[in-house]
Amino acid sequence: MYRPRLSVKQVRTAVGALSLLLFAQTALWLCYDIVDRGLPGAWELWNSNSGAGLAATTSLDLGLAALQLTAGWAALIQARGAGGLLVVSCAATLLFRLPVVWYMLLDSPSDPWFGSLEGAPVTAVGVTCLLAVVIAVALGVLLLDVRRMETEARATADLTVGGVRPVKVTAAASGALVTVLNVFYIARNAVTAIDVGPRTLTDLLVGRGAGTSVLGVSSPYQWTCLTVLCGLGLYVAARRRPVATGVSLGLAALMMPPAFSELWGYLVAGTVSQTAVDVAQNLLELVGSGAVVALIVIDGLRDRRGGLWLTPTPPAPEDDTAPATPEPDLASTDA
Repeated sequence: MYRPRLSVKQVRTAVGALSLLLFAQTALWLCYDIVDRGLPGAWELWNSNSGAGLAATTSLDLGLAALQLTAGWAALIQARGAGGLLVVSCAATLLFRLPVVWYMLLDSPSDPWFGSLEGAPVTAVGVTCLLAVVIAVALGVLLLDVRRMETEARATADLTVGGVRPVKVTAAASGALVTVLNVFYIARNAVTAIDVGPRTLTDLLVGRGAGTSVLGVSSPYQWTCLTVLCGLGLYVAARRRPVATGVSLGLAALMMPPAFSELWGYLVAGTVSQTAVDVAQNLLELVGSGAVVALIVIDGLRDRRGGLWLTPTPPAPEDDTAPATPEPDLASTDA
């Protein structure tokens, strides 16, 4: 059966639109909390996880929205690193939206598995999260298919041009940051297991217990997911894979907004000394990610070669008699 070949523009538009749909789902519930509580009340919710009644979002959704929007925008304008951004956006959406789906499936009036999270709010948010999961899976399948088809196109055209690897200093800085953060995340889960016991930690990981935000996940679950994502960032940074630039940008977009909002909350409440570990972690996420982003921007300004996604576009021939180098049809997500 004939399968029409996708162009770079078609792929960019498709994956960008899917990522923007994921952003729309997150933005919908962020706006819901703003309308329901007012902007000051929503900001208080995000920086202190406090407020009357059941909310939809947490500070983590600020980072997820920033990541999804950045990934979609980068794909549409064919910016360098878009492939890595899309990978992180897809993975983070699956990791932080799947729990809400099982909240919806396991909740019942006779056995309120998730404490105060029951009834219509869980169902309404859960349905949109189910749609987000389906979209994220479709995005992941498309990215894998794009990877396969571009490999075939590159082999057929006998292209030897590789992806633009991150500068060593930038890759080393990114690798060091995610390594230190992974030590924090793993150590905090280990300490939690010692403090509350493995059984309670298991309940926290699956979300059992009272909650204040439907989209919220427990801290141990969040640390576990960030361990996985930072592990991916460490792997690609250590090997200086072309996708490493986008992955680093994606992790920064995910971590910086919640880190900033939580630090703001600690400063306003005057609890910095009582929450020294949380503050140290947030500072690493905020300042460290900001430094990595600055290095990536400097590298980009210094190097204006091709590679708007991950693979440099071969230069056009200077005259009509020069042989043209075939150009791959698809933007790379080469890891």
